[in-house]
Amino acid sequence: MIRLFGPLSVEDGERKLGPRDLGGTRPKQVLEILLTARGHRVPTDRLIELLWGREPPGDPTGSLQTFVSVLRRHLTPERERARELVVTEPEAYRFATELVALDLDRFDQLLEGSAREPTRLARASLEQALGLVRGEVFEDEPYAAWALDLRGSYQGRILGAHLEAAEAALAELDFAAALAHAEAAAALDRFSERAHRTEMLALYALDRPHEALGRYRSFRMRLDEELGLEPTAETRALEAAVIRQEDVHSLLPRPIRRAQADPGERAFRLFGRIAELEALKQAVRNAIGGGVALIQIEGETGLGKTRLIDELSAELEDVRVGRASCSELERHLPYVPLAAALRDALTGVDLDAAPLPALSQILPELALVEAKHEFDELDVLEALVALIVKHAPLVLLLDDLQWADPRTLAALEYLRRRGGDVSAALVTAARATDVSPEHPLRRLKPDALVALEPLSPDELAPLGIPGLYESTGGNPRFVTETLANGRSAALSPTLTEALLAQCRGEGTWGYRVLVAASVLGQPFEPEPLADLLGTDAAELTEELERLCERRILRIEGLRFRFRYDLVRQVLLASISPARQRLLHQRLAALAAESSPFSITQTTSSMTG
Repeated sequence: MIRLFGPLSVEDGERKLGPRDLGGTRPKQVLEILLTARGHRVPTDRLIELLWGREPPGDPTGSLQTFVSVLRRHLTPERERARELVVTEPEAYRFATELVALDLDRFDQLLEGSAREPTRLARASLEQALGLVRGEVFEDEPYAAWALDLRGSYQGRILGAHLEAAEAALAELDFAAALAHAEAAAALDRFSERAHRTEMLALYALDRPHEALGRYRSFRMRLDEELGLEPTAETRALEAAVIRQEDVHSLLPRPIRRAQADPGERAFRLFGRIAELEALKQAVRNAIGGGVALIQIEGETGLGKTRLIDELSAELEDVRVGRASCSELERHLPYVPLAAALRDALTGVDLDAAPLPALSQILPELALVEAKHEFDELDVLEALVALIVKHAPLVLLLDDLQWADPRTLAALEYLRRRGGDVSAALVTAARATDVSPEHPLRRLKPDALVALEPLSPDELAPLGIPGLYESTGGNPRFVTETLANGRSAALSPTLTEALLAQCRGEGTWGYRVLVAASVLGQPFEPEPLADLLGTDAAELTEELERLCERRILRIEGLRFRFRYDLVRQVLLASISPARQRLLHQRLAALAAESSPFSITQTTSSMTG
């Protein structure tokens, strides 16, 4: 585990490294800069710029190589492992974050998951995320340029998590916890009206109305004296409700529970996936009717895997259902997603560990204090079978299976082959295209496979939206967000931000390549893009091929194009008018110098 909240910390089993244990200030800073890139390459010249600014030493490249060597020696005594972690690439370095657990990644995953969960689960996810926060991001580098943006971003996310957790606690009538979260949010942002309003409501619910009104008066005075503003109507209305001593329950937010949507809303959510849902339901019914089945949903990001699991979970009745998502950060820990799904399915069941002691290998909380030892893996799997048989019929839903640990994958295959008296359905979702041929996921043999593909032009035609297929590529996520935005092809702010975040996630260089490529006619050749960026065409082609592997671009003969034109539109719209003009002038100048390559349709691309 590498922790970036608070002082930098690297934990490798019993071995723990702090900011002073990495060979000096510069090697530590190299590590922090690479971690900021979140697994993407950082060019050598960029590292030099961030380390020394405008005053580099006489041989900055040599000094940087020395720092990297020192960092590797201090990270781990195993030389090969060190090189796997700090990867040398052509004129760049990269930290292989896929090989470690990063607290920021786990925080993001929990925060994102909470938005799709009912109140009880959402609050648990939010509090688990906040439990990772030990201080400011890169606390030991308060002024470093590479730390400022990341720190600011997570300050906002932490504030939002406290506010959401406070409202969830209010909905669950846990007023003391709501007050604690609201006070933490107010401490982060003195002018957050939502935080102060939540404080007032929590205090009123705790039968402390005088304190609630006192908080209101203090906040109103601060707004007036420092910003010359008045509280909003919503905050003033809460003050009036406290003064009138209204019933507090009429003021509290309502908890969100899983519920059936109306048919119209459900059809909207399931657009283009009704047949797949019916196939899933039939496969599950066959499984719980006798035997066990492994049912796998496959497809790339945005094709509706999680949405199908959501709908399937809501429709399953008279059967125990457990759900979990596999995490890239936890894939080195055995049985974690399987254990989470079992706990969810068996909520309220008092499990007795005595008859099945080997089950403690999957559910550690069942370990008997006087009998903690390792069990043979076959005993563990047979204990799992016995547990499922006892509480059958059982359906386990596992999302993002590409990140599951090998033990979980082996357990799924064992259950599938064991069959017999096991009455269970194992429904998994995975981005199988994102894993290598050697990945254990490739060796799973599902009994039923639901492969998701983009929607076809014919499937989208009844919507009557011109250019919908061309802009979305038939990706259901893009289609539904476009429909939600007034049934037009206009870009919603939510979708725009999500797509830009995805592109920025490809690193500084990858994002720059994508932005520049968005101004070219589609499909485009690498040579004019290389000229536009002032880089080597062969090296650029390697980056374009990588972006194809990331399923942002695709190869079309000897040329490339955006996999989804909507992504190109978002990138193009993100370019300032001044920068668009400069890129346009640069393209025109290149075309005037020589035209062995086609740079057509540039103007229409930039304006369309």
